[in-house]
Amino acid sequence: MTEVLQPATTAPRRAFPSPRSAGRTTTSALRRAGIALAYVLVALVLWQIFISVFDVDPLLVPGPIPVLQALATQLTSPVIWSAAWVTFQEAIFGFGIGAVVGMAIAIALAESRTLYRLINPYIVAFQAIPKVALTPLFIVWFGFGIWSKVVLIATFTFFPVMVNMYQGLRSTTSEEEELMRVSHATRWQRFRHLRLYRSLPYLFAAFEASFVLCLTGAVLAELLGSGTSVGLGTLVQMYTSTYNMAGLFGIITLLSLFGVVFDLIVKGTARVVLRWNRTSDH
Repeated sequence: MTEVLQPATTAPRRAFPSPRSAGRTTTSALRRAGIALAYVLVALVLWQIFISVFDVDPLLVPGPIPVLQALATQLTSPVIWSAAWVTFQEAIFGFGIGAVVGMAIAIALAESRTLYRLINPYIVAFQAIPKVALTPLFIVWFGFGIWSKVVLIATFTFFPVMVNMYQGLRSTTSEEEELMRVSHATRWQRFRHLRLYRSLPYLFAAFEASFVLCLTGAVLAELLGSGTSVGLGTLVQMYTSTYNMAGLFGIITLLSLFGVVFDLIVKGTARVVLRWNRTSDH
């Protein structure tokens, strides 16, 4: 077989980006940061206008200034960071367990149509159960500590990951499968080099949706049964019982910021992993 040689005059690829491209990246990042800051300022102004025009009772909805003051006080308190660490642990462990189980079952179902027909109805029936109704059961099984929350969060993560990865694994075309067979690829090679790559965009889409949902599930689980651990959901319950609306809105704002950070982490990871897939860039 003849080899196709590159011309001798071909310039080598640059190992590092040029100063011009680096400058464009910095400018783009600053522009995005400015747009995000503008959105925040507009939201604060509209919030204050709503409070002033409709003369809303601070016990119902506080103004943005008291909320920002409460948030600043909370950020300097070790209690908040200790509670945030508990909530993060619950969210990360629950996400990890749910994602691993979801991916494993998706691979098994994609590789065996018989198994899919046998198990899929049970999975759909389990997903139809309201997760809140399972919380007392998980508390009885796993106790009042962190693990009852972790299991509940895993149930939030499992189904989106499983469904998306299954669809990704089954998204290969007949032409691609035939090409792999003609190349005498083994079943493992077809899975690794074709189906797995096909499923990655679907999988990261599920991660983007479910990772932020894990934070919501952690707070919900703490609201339903704090037990021996004190997380952000426990503080939400405490602020609600004492009618500290500014503190409550401060925790909600903090959770929103954490959710944005988590979303950026997942999207950044997806951009690095899926550089070969241009359709992943919006």
